Amino acid sequence: MTIISSQHHIDWEIVEEKMEALKDAKSVEIPCWDIGEIDGKEYAIMADGHHTMAAARELGIEINFAIEEEPEGLTGETALEAHWNDGDWYIVEESNPVCEKYTFVW
Repeated sequence: MTIISSQHHIDWEIVEEKMEALKDAKSVEIPCWDIGEIDGKEYAIMADGHHTMAAARELGIEINFAIEEEPEGLTGETALEAHWNDGDWYIVEESNPVCEKYTFVW
């Protein structure tokens, strides 16, 4: 399953706060919503935790993705439209919004 996001904006002050909160953590869990299959591939949308993930990456902390059903039962293109944020959809595990490095999905 590919985890994707369309949130590009990262506030460095929030990342620094998260880094302080995570300084003793061994791992973090990032919530994601399963949105099913699009063009023959399974996708999940990163629901929250963009700043936490950025902080974890900076600290070298293990990142785990907790995949759950989309709360409203949205799937496919409908889910993409409902959860679009501020940029093109990208693959979370291959991208880093902090340094504006993206692997775009479409």
